[in-house]
Amino acid sequence: MDLQQVRNVLDQPGPYVSLHLDVSRDTEDARQQLTSRWTRARHELEHQGITGSLLDELEERVQEVTHLPGQVRRTIVATPERVVLDDVRGGDTTWPETVTVGPLPDVAGWISMVDGEFPFALVRTDRVGADIEVYVASGTHAAETTTVEGDTFDVTKLPQGDWQHDKYQQRAENTWEANAKLVADQLREMSARHRPRLVVVCGDVRARSELAQLLDGQPGSTVVTVESGGRAAGTSDEALWADVRRVLDEHRAHQTADLLQELARGAATGEGVITGVDRVADAFVKGEVERLVLDLEDARETTVTAADHPGLALPEPALAAGALPADQVLVAAAALTSASVSLLPHEVALPQEFALANGVAATLRWDDRAPRRDDQV
Repeated sequence: MDLQQVRNVLDQPGPYVSLHLDVSRDTEDARQQLTSRWTRARHELEHQGITGSLLDELEERVQEVTHLPGQVRRTIVATPERVVLDDVRGGDTTWPETVTVGPLPDVAGWISMVDGEFPFALVRTDRVGADIEVYVASGTHAAETTTVEGDTFDVTKLPQGDWQHDKYQQRAENTWEANAKLVADQLREMSARHRPRLVVVCGDVRARSELAQLLDGQPGSTVVTVESGGRAAGTSDEALWADVRRVLDEHRAHQTADLLQELARGAATGEGVITGVDRVADAFVKGEVERLVLDLEDARETTVTAADHPGLALPEPALAAGALPADQVLVAAAALTSASVSLLPHEVALPQEFALANGVAATLRWDDRAPRRDDQV
């Protein structure tokens, strides 16, 4: 994931107040629970010296109705002067709520949600048109929906043997194809706005096949057809969403497997990949890191002292702060050196080199450990 929003936060001088709180309103006693959570957070912030108008603003934002269904988290980062990040996201998460004040923002909970998002489009199609829904992540409400209605004239073929059969059959084929193109064009337009990685197509067999062919090769997303669901009355949304979740899980697993293979290849050849907190921090000093790879839970359990890595790109207070959580230090360094970050699920089996490195690795823009061609002569 891109860390530009974190970079924008770090452009403002700290210290940073960081909140990552459950603001869901999906139960009968949700308001009471939210008030209780904020009371605990407020006491913690007051204990760390946060008072006055900033505290009041944070309370107002936390208590604000988000209008999102299901589980919802709100991440707020503020400097002593103002709020510099306020982001609300729906979706399941097991990351704990956090309230911190320190020389670096604590955005681990936010990163865990953003990195876990898998934008996708769901298309319920028939021979007339389609209902299109684009989602940022499974378990959230649709970010955009639309309905495409094409031509219904001559959409049904005549029975075999009718004297005009061939003519009307060709008209029906042409109408189906034209309607499918309308759906494909609308989907491409929506995809340009939301960039789904996956398009799930359900509905009429012929219509979904036609649409899948038109979308084949569309850059940035994979097209998958499923048997369940559709536009017809009586189709099961429950069965459809079970298929959607299965397909999303499969594609997330493929993503993780590809990243693990990249790490394993780099570790085996000794080129392009490094592991371990200190080695990655030193690579940030040189500007070598292209992508930071974290098992966020493991990285959070270890620390980095910036003074041990002279030249590490961090805000001045963090440079003099002593030992800080490794996830905060390395994410900040990544944001300030235009590197990206990818997370590995804590429960996956990691390559030995990665598992023994406190959950920290990096892929490199260049590798000054690699022998130069002159050295090989």
